Amino acid sequence: MQTYYNNEITLLKTFDIRPLNHRVAVLEYLNTHRTHPTADDIYNGLKTTMASISRTTVYNVLHLLVDKKVISTVGIDAQEMRYDAQTTPHLHFKCDQCGKIYDMFDATIPEISLEPNFTVHNVTVYISGLCPDCSK
Repeated sequence: MQTYYNNEITLLKTFDIRPLNHRVAVLEYLNTHRTHPTADDIYNGLKTTMASISRTTVYNVLHLLVDKKVISTVGIDAQEMRYDAQTTPHLHFKCDQCGKIYDMFDATIPEISLEPNFTVHNVTVYISGLCPDCSK
Protein backbone atom coordinates (compact mmCIF):
# COMPACT_ATOMS: atom_id res chain seq x y z
CA MET A 1 0.00 0.00 0.00
CA GLN A 2 1.25 3.46 -0.86
CA THR A 3 2.01 5.94 1.94
CA TYR A 4 0.36 9.33 1.58
CA TYR A 5 1.41 12.59 3.11
CA ASN A 6 -0.84 13.94 5.83
CA ASN A 7 -0.96 17.37 4.16
CA GLU A 8 -2.93 16.00 1.17
CA ILE A 9 -5.41 14.27 3.47
CA THR A 10 -5.75 17.39 5.61
CA LEU A 11 -6.19 19.60 2.56
CA LEU A 12 -8.94 17.40 1.15
CA LYS A 13 -10.75 17.39 4.50
CA THR A 14 -10.46 21.20 4.65
CA PHE A 15 -12.43 21.37 1.39
CA ASP A 16 -15.00 18.81 2.67
CA ILE A 17 -13.73 16.10 0.30
CA ARG A 18 -13.45 12.54 1.57
CA PRO A 19 -9.77 11.57 1.31
CA LEU A 20 -10.21 8.39 -0.72
CA ASN A 21 -6.97 6.75 -1.89
CA HIS A 22 -7.29 7.81 -5.53
CA ARG A 23 -8.10 11.43 -4.58
CA VAL A 24 -5.10 11.62 -2.27
CA ALA A 25 -2.89 10.02 -4.92
CA VAL A 26 -3.91 12.52 -7.62
CA LEU A 27 -3.36 15.48 -5.28
CA GLU A 28 -0.03 14.09 -4.10
CA TYR A 29 1.05 13.62 -7.73
CA LEU A 30 0.23 17.26 -8.47
CA ASN A 31 2.09 18.44 -5.37
CA THR A 32 5.20 16.44 -6.20
CA HIS A 33 5.21 16.97 -10.00
CA ARG A 34 5.20 20.75 -10.50
CA THR A 35 5.21 20.33 -14.29
CA HIS A 36 1.55 21.27 -14.82
CA PRO A 37 0.71 17.73 -15.95
CA THR A 38 -2.18 16.71 -18.15
CA ALA A 39 -4.75 14.16 -16.96
CA ASP A 40 -2.99 11.55 -19.10
CA ASP A 41 0.36 12.39 -17.48
CA ILE A 42 -1.19 11.89 -14.05
CA TYR A 43 -2.87 8.63 -15.07
CA ASN A 44 0.34 7.23 -16.59
CA GLY A 45 2.31 8.29 -13.51
CA LEU A 46 -0.10 6.65 -11.08
CA LYS A 47 -1.06 3.43 -12.87
CA THR A 48 2.32 1.82 -12.11
CA THR A 49 1.68 2.02 -8.34
CA MET A 50 -2.14 1.96 -8.35
CA ALA A 51 -3.22 -0.84 -10.66
CA SER A 52 -6.90 -0.20 -9.90
CA ILE A 53 -6.91 3.44 -11.01
CA SER A 54 -8.59 4.22 -14.31
CA ARG A 55 -8.27 7.16 -16.68
CA THR A 56 -11.92 8.02 -15.94
CA THR A 57 -11.21 8.08 -12.21
CA VAL A 58 -8.33 10.52 -12.74
CA TYR A 59 -10.55 12.81 -14.84
CA ASN A 60 -13.34 12.64 -12.25
CA VAL A 61 -10.95 13.44 -9.38
CA LEU A 62 -9.47 16.36 -11.32
CA HIS A 63 -12.94 17.77 -12.05
CA LEU A 64 -13.86 17.46 -8.37
CA LEU A 65 -10.65 19.17 -7.22
CA VAL A 66 -11.13 22.00 -9.73
CA ASP A 67 -14.81 22.42 -8.79
CA LYS A 68 -13.88 22.66 -5.10
CA LYS A 69 -10.99 25.05 -5.95
CA VAL A 70 -8.33 22.75 -4.47
CA ILE A 71 -6.40 22.96 -7.76
CA SER A 72 -6.64 25.12 -10.85
CA THR A 73 -6.50 24.53 -14.56
CA VAL A 74 -3.86 25.97 -16.86
CA GLY A 75 -5.30 26.47 -20.33
CA ILE A 76 -2.13 27.39 -22.21
CA ASP A 77 -2.23 24.62 -24.77
CA ALA A 78 -5.33 24.42 -26.98
CA GLN A 79 -4.92 20.65 -27.39
CA GLU A 80 -4.88 19.72 -23.71
CA MET A 81 -5.81 21.03 -20.28
CA ARG A 82 -3.11 21.07 -17.64
CA TYR A 83 -3.49 21.14 -13.87
CA ASP A 84 -1.74 23.16 -11.16
CA ALA A 85 -1.72 22.53 -7.40
CA GLN A 86 -0.59 26.13 -6.84
CA THR A 87 -3.78 28.14 -6.51
CA THR A 88 -2.26 31.43 -5.39
CA PRO A 89 -2.35 34.05 -8.17
CA HIS A 90 0.68 33.75 -10.45
CA LEU A 91 1.67 33.86 -14.09
CA HIS A 92 2.85 30.99 -16.27
CA PHE A 93 5.68 30.86 -18.80
CA LYS A 94 5.65 28.27 -21.59
CA CYS A 95 8.87 27.54 -23.43
CA ASP A 96 8.31 27.53 -27.18
CA GLN A 97 11.11 25.02 -27.70
CA CYS A 98 10.85 22.36 -24.96
CA GLY A 99 7.18 22.94 -24.06
CA LYS A 100 7.76 23.10 -20.30
CA ILE A 101 5.49 25.35 -18.28
CA TYR A 102 6.96 27.30 -15.38
CA ASP A 103 5.29 29.08 -12.47
CA MET A 104 6.23 32.77 -12.27
CA PHE A 105 5.47 33.76 -8.68
CA ASP A 106 7.64 36.89 -8.64
CA ALA A 107 6.33 38.30 -11.94
CA THR A 108 3.98 41.25 -11.68
CA ILE A 109 0.42 40.42 -12.59
CA PRO A 110 -0.94 43.11 -14.92
CA GLU A 111 -3.64 45.36 -13.54
CA ILE A 112 -6.78 45.27 -15.62
CA SER A 113 -9.51 47.90 -15.64
CA LEU A 114 -12.88 46.96 -17.06
CA GLU A 115 -15.89 48.97 -18.04
CA PRO A 116 -18.57 49.39 -15.35
CA ASN A 117 -20.91 46.49 -14.52
CA PHE A 118 -18.42 43.74 -15.41
CA THR A 119 -17.43 41.30 -12.67
CA VAL A 120 -14.11 39.46 -12.98
CA HIS A 121 -13.95 35.85 -11.79
CA ASN A 122 -10.68 34.81 -13.39
CA VAL A 123 -7.81 36.31 -15.35
CA THR A 124 -5.54 34.02 -17.35
CA VAL A 125 -2.22 35.40 -18.53
CA TYR A 126 0.73 33.43 -19.77
CA ILE A 127 4.03 34.33 -21.31
CA SER A 128 5.80 32.38 -24.05
CA GLY A 129 9.40 32.43 -25.16
CA LEU A 130 12.53 30.43 -24.40
CA CYS A 131 13.40 29.06 -20.96
CA PRO A 132 16.97 29.48 -19.62
CA ASP A 133 17.96 25.96 -20.73
CA CYS A 134 16.73 26.44 -24.29
CA SER A 135 18.20 29.95 -24.54
CA LYS A 136 21.74 28.57 -24.22
